[in-house]
Amino acid sequence: MKRVTKIKLHFYFLIILFCNSELSAQKLFDKDISLNKDQLINFIKVMGDVCKSNNFFFNIENHKSYPSFGKKEHWQIVCEKIDKIDNKKNLIQFINNNFEIKQPHKSAGLLTGYYEPTINVSKEKTAIFRFPILKKNNIYIGRSREYIQNHFELKDVLTWTDDIIDLFFLQIQGSGIGKFSDGTTIKIVYDGNNKLPYSSIGKFLINKGYLKSKNTNLFSIKNWLRQNKKLSRNVMNSNKRYIFFKSLKSQNSQPRGAFGTQLSPNSSIAVDKKIYPLGIPFIIYSVSDETYFPVVSLDTGSAIIGPNRADIFTGRDNKAEEKAGNLKKKIYLLALIPYSK
Repeated sequence: MKRVTKIKLHFYFLIILFCNSELSAQKLFDKDISLNKDQLINFIKVMGDVCKSNNFFFNIENHKSYPSFGKKEHWQIVCEKIDKIDNKKNLIQFINNNFEIKQPHKSAGLLTGYYEPTINVSKEKTAIFRFPILKKNNIYIGRSREYIQNHFELKDVLTWTDDIIDLFFLQIQGSGIGKFSDGTTIKIVYDGNNKLPYSSIGKFLINKGYLKSKNTNLFSIKNWLRQNKKLSRNVMNSNKRYIFFKSLKSQNSQPRGAFGTQLSPNSSIAVDKKIYPLGIPFIIYSVSDETYFPVVSLDTGSAIIGPNRADIFTGRDNKAEEKAGNLKKKIYLLALIPYSK
């Protein structure tokens, strides 16, 4: 049975006035929120790791929104308190005593998921392993996906894989595990892109009438690509963004997000870094089931645009893929801000 506890938080409604980049605040209501205790424990652990990174305070102070999501000195005070937490039973009281909630925009957004996939790889090119996973090289900057696939240099091949569709989704996810035929593995991590805009092939397939909007997800897109091989290359090439990778020997740890720390399954989200400084915590409110859960912004992505748009990291395995592939929830992002008192 899930351990659920009540937390009373003060909600504030913030409307972002994009015309002059100012924020106006208005107290909206007080509300009791049910939060899962296990989620809270993991949330505090992730925030503890964030507080130990100098990137956090730099991100806070140097973001264009500063000090809308908390002043540096107030975050430093809260981080010192987080480091000293030794009684997990008092987490609710800790959050109540140290944070207020701000809702940056009144229009609901979308929560999706991403995961760390496993992909078959080979050190040598063969008749089966003929699709290259490429290392970063500046000669590909500004070149389209189609151009890179047809004009890559052999010295830039990190390893080979046997499935161009799996490779495409490895690029969408941003990192993964490469598995050799002898069972050994390597970690394949993001190392840059070709600087061309990302576009969703899901939207492309919907606009072309190949898929229905309500049935479009990771699995329906993959199935369509596999069943329509003559068209699949053109569909994937409609997304001109191309991702480059590097490899690491250690594959047991979780991938690192743009913030620089390891992503924690079901606790780490990607947000729009133009709106939010990375590292700040949120409570996500799910409209459909009226639930709340705490998360920390440790990553970003080209498809993550808007104040109530988030992508949650679900982990690494078939369950993580299933959860990420089917996740589409209407949400609000409620930013946790340290009290200025």
